[in-house]
Amino acid sequence: MPAPLTRRPETKSFSIEDLLDRVRRGEVRIPDFQRPLRWTAEDVRDLLDSVYRGYPIGTLLFWRRDAPAANVSFGPVRIDAPSTSQGLWAVDGQQRVTALAGVLLHPSYGDEAGRDDFHLYFDLETEELHAPPESGAPPPHWLPMNEVLDSESLLHWLNRYPGREANPEHLRAAIRLGKAIREYQVPAYVVDTADEKVLRIIFKRLNTAGRPLTDEEVFNALYVGSRSLSLESVTEGLRELGFGNIPESLLLRAVLAVRGLDFTRGYQEQLNQDDELTETVRRTDRALRDAIVFLKRDAFIPHLKLLPAPENSLVLLTRFFQLHPEPSPRSRELVSRWFWRHIVFGGWELKPPEALQVFAAIRSDEERSIQALLAQVPPPLIRWWMETGMPVIPHTSIRPPLVLRIAMLSLHPRDLLTGGVLEPGEVLAESEGFQRLLPLEGDLRWAIADPQGRRALVRVTERPFNFLFHPRIPGGLVARLLDAQSPPGQEVLQSHGITPDAMEALRRGDPMRFLQLRQAVLEPVLRQFMEARTRWDDSDRPSLQSMIIDDDED
Repeated sequence: MPAPLTRRPETKSFSIEDLLDRVRRGEVRIPDFQRPLRWTAEDVRDLLDSVYRGYPIGTLLFWRRDAPAANVSFGPVRIDAPSTSQGLWAVDGQQRVTALAGVLLHPSYGDEAGRDDFHLYFDLETEELHAPPESGAPPPHWLPMNEVLDSESLLHWLNRYPGREANPEHLRAAIRLGKAIREYQVPAYVVDTADEKVLRIIFKRLNTAGRPLTDEEVFNALYVGSRSLSLESVTEGLRELGFGNIPESLLLRAVLAVRGLDFTRGYQEQLNQDDELTETVRRTDRALRDAIVFLKRDAFIPHLKLLPAPENSLVLLTRFFQLHPEPSPRSRELVSRWFWRHIVFGGWELKPPEALQVFAAIRSDEERSIQALLAQVPPPLIRWWMETGMPVIPHTSIRPPLVLRIAMLSLHPRDLLTGGVLEPGEVLAESEGFQRLLPLEGDLRWAIADPQGRRALVRVTERPFNFLFHPRIPGGLVARLLDAQSPPGQEVLQSHGITPDAMEALRRGDPMRFLQLRQAVLEPVLRQFMEARTRWDDSDRPSLQSMIIDDDED
């Protein structure tokens, strides 16, 4: 067990002027076990901006102990530090101390080749911090930040400033900046102990305890700021639609799409820190609800678990319904065709450029948007669902393949125990919904001694037609209900694509024949379902109303 501290840590505040004076005197040091410097130029700029605006920058933790004479570095700042018995070793806060020292004590602002992440300028007109320009000298009203900490140095720079007489407000801005930087108070703990192991434990716990904020939590804090309307509250409200749990990460992509931004990239690089997105979140909520209703009612997708690549398909539908909240019946039909045609061409697994191409086609004109979307998905050369024999179903890691799973639902499968029609959303909310039928575990009829025969049986049982839509059966397998002395009625079995002949094959212990007969039933269902959903042989013309030209139009 680690030893307890014999003295409570001292709590105090350092002004930045005092803290950096200690840096210059060589009192502040970096322990060997500290992590290497990893802040970016943007991190450095944000820290100095927070200091200027009076924002909290966190608490420092110092270890007070002897410090030998050494050459100490804080970014570009080099200190020839003498030995001291009052060394302050930065256990937590190395990045912040280095950033403050590197910017405010920077030895020089040389030519372009000598620039580093600690070169910062304060724009006296906009009162914003900037990195140096990529080429050329900075504007004359950009104050170098290494002139700010020392009031005498700052006044000397202002005396030489060419805009002094014409812009007295620039002088006031520079003086406010200097005062804000010098007098800013940084809270700190100072620990006295001779046991370095204790400091290592403190350092580890400070840097590993707790859970870092997710992108979604940071987004809520920065751009929404309301617990009653956050990504979490929106996803909770969407559950009432019975479509499943929409992840906050997916909702965040939808927010970017509704905003008109690139939803395939993170929001940090696209939003400004002063953006306010509360209304965008409200519009996303409404559009997402319309998209979910469309999927359930028009596209025959009853649940999120049956939706291919929702990070693309649902987000793009949300963008469409945000621009067109009340599309015509004809538009809804055409959007459904477009949605299913994309499934045929890979299940909505789009690379970012492909997804953005679809996004670009969705514009404020409803009819033109739909026609542009349809044009992106041409008819296939071979319609795999129309082939004879076993359909060449597109590859998917989900068994059975998505299109066959949804086609099975068009039979309105019934509960094998009660005979009632199953509600897909309710079943999928509780389980994956699709259960493997064969083989029956422990049934000697499926015990095949021949290795080749066993491999053949395994291949058969992995076929998509060996799956059935049903909730979990307490205490047993779905297939045991079929093999019981009093099996479900014929109408119930037909709702799962199981004929009396297939049941007879099951009783005889012939799994191959059972699955062949079930395949013979489900293949036409799949073909009919796919033709009804894609309708490539039908006209994709827009609604008649959209083609009527008013007499007043040229």
